[in-house]
Amino acid sequence: MQSTPSFGLDGKSSIGILLLALLLFSWFSGVKNIVAEWAGTPEESQTSPTPNVLMIVVDDLGYDDTSAINRGGLTTPSITQLASSGVTFRRHYADSTCTPSRVAMLTGRYPERSGFRPVGVEIPAEFSTLAQQFQEAGYTTYLTGKWHAGEGTEQAKPENKGFDSWFGFLNQFELSGEINTLSKGRSKKPRYNDPMLRTNGGELQRHTGHLTDILTDHTVKKIHQLQTKKKPWFLYHAFLAPHAPIQPATRYAQNFPDTPEGKYTALITQLDDAIGRILDVIDRDNTLVVFVSDNGGTNTQRNNNFPFYGKKSQPLEGAFRTPLIFSFPGVLPTGKFVDDVVMNVDIYPTLLGAARHPPPKGIDGQNLWNLMLHDRPLETRIRSWEGYHPNINTLSYSLLSSSGDWRLTTRFGTVPLLFSLSESPPGEINVADSNETVVTQLTSDFWQDHWAKARVPVIGRPGSASDQTLYSGFDALRTPNRFGFAIGLEIGPLSINELRSTNSPYHILAGQKGSWELRYRPETGLEWLLDGQVLKDAHFDPARCNAIVLTGYLQPRAHLTQKHPPVSPLKMYSSGFLRDSVYDLDFNEANFKPLDSPTYVNFQGKAIFASTILSAFSDSYSPRGETILQKELIRLYKEEKLSISNVDLMDSQLCKEHH
Repeated sequence: MQSTPSFGLDGKSSIGILLLALLLFSWFSGVKNIVAEWAGTPEESQTSPTPNVLMIVVDDLGYDDTSAINRGGLTTPSITQLASSGVTFRRHYADSTCTPSRVAMLTGRYPERSGFRPVGVEIPAEFSTLAQQFQEAGYTTYLTGKWHAGEGTEQAKPENKGFDSWFGFLNQFELSGEINTLSKGRSKKPRYNDPMLRTNGGELQRHTGHLTDILTDHTVKKIHQLQTKKKPWFLYHAFLAPHAPIQPATRYAQNFPDTPEGKYTALITQLDDAIGRILDVIDRDNTLVVFVSDNGGTNTQRNNNFPFYGKKSQPLEGAFRTPLIFSFPGVLPTGKFVDDVVMNVDIYPTLLGAARHPPPKGIDGQNLWNLMLHDRPLETRIRSWEGYHPNINTLSYSLLSSSGDWRLTTRFGTVPLLFSLSESPPGEINVADSNETVVTQLTSDFWQDHWAKARVPVIGRPGSASDQTLYSGFDALRTPNRFGFAIGLEIGPLSINELRSTNSPYHILAGQKGSWELRYRPETGLEWLLDGQVLKDAHFDPARCNAIVLTGYLQPRAHLTQKHPPVSPLKMYSSGFLRDSVYDLDFNEANFKPLDSPTYVNFQGKAIFASTILSAFSDSYSPRGETILQKELIRLYKEEKLSISNVDLMDSQLCKEHH
């Protein structure tokens, strides 16, 4: 009879297996703790190493420009391989243009909170950037490539926003040479060949070669250096490709037809190869990689955003839907596709989660680790986007409902369109007429969200005088310096003794040293002084509470390229009525002092601030520039159906106790 095999173990074997079991248990426990921390749960392990983080941002890459998501898209083996080694989000929403999207990713907050609609001065110092947070977590931080997240002040630049060092360009217009006030808005075009670049914020210098190659070579060399150190690193590599002009290197262009689409395909192929070169040199076992496009494609050379309708800079589905991939082999699932709604602001807390570093309070982004690892859904939220048009004084905006089923959109402030994304995901069929209730609700949701993002959370404190309040913080948003602003003042009632407290012919009610001043002359009323202009209001009544709104849009002389003469209006309202205004202000930034001086309000007054220009339908309206929409805009304005940020939003917050 054949004997039954014995599975008995001797003493040494038993001890060996027991030790192996203990090691496996320890290893699994360590992984469990690491994953738990990344997912934002209370479990912690301070002993496991933090990974390096590589963030690759491409410029204007559409949903259909890669085979990673759309199998009928352009062939991109490196991006597709990255997706197969990680998690790909098929419903990721960025912004519709470059700058606000970068601000969103770098702050974890909607860009309008920083005053970008779509342009702005700087990321506020109060909003700690992703790089600054990584510095706090003990990381070396580095930027290669395009910044374009506010460069209007010295403190706005990368070296002052958390990057230990950097190599690249502040915006694409620098690639051809310096932009300064002498150009008066006639900026040069971007270029790929022999670009001008900066090192650590220094002067622009010419570099020989193709931009994509230069940036890739630099990052590859930098990664080799970083990986020899013991310190973890965060590297933010921001390509210009495939942003216009479509200028692939000759060695790529010669492999494709000499057509617009052929050149575009060559540029994408070069970009994909560059991404592959970067991925080849990183330690994949200890590096989390995120890949994202800042906005949808332009649809100029091909239908970049298929199957979604719309293109870059439009408030439509195709402008917002972009590729997003997270890859960390051995930690994240591989080849996984997620169809939940996620946002570019979610990148911020997710990357910090990998570093086991808690994000600041108040951000808009949500940590994606639990969704990627355990399919746990995020909290539902609406998301709105907006862009201001200074020449016609309207907002383009779009709002995605909290369910993700509806998109409300208005272009140039005209009558809103509604798209049922659950029934028609491309977002092309307008169903507003048959869903009036939905339009009404989402319109209300947008204006509430708009005002919440426009409000500037300054800090008030007592001034040197007993009746004075000083407001500080958010300097570039609080100060009338560039782009949209609104200052709401609540002043009065004033006592006779207060008015007699000075021998001056006027009383200073509020102001900001080096910027503006609001005076009251008993004989003539209010005077608002700003940049050599004086706006007047004879309706100020010292015996009651006065709701005063000072607002405007100051357009810099050399802000990129202006299609029409710059429009810089100033307007002064009281009790919701326009009292005085100045248009075509020749705004001179050189007249303004540093932005950090506090705003003061005297006579026990109060102030609130917003980062947008306000208007009223009772104002006169004259859109600038040749546009086929001009008659339509005027008609909608008369009917009070145009999308403007209404002064009532601020006026209703003033003198509440006296209403």
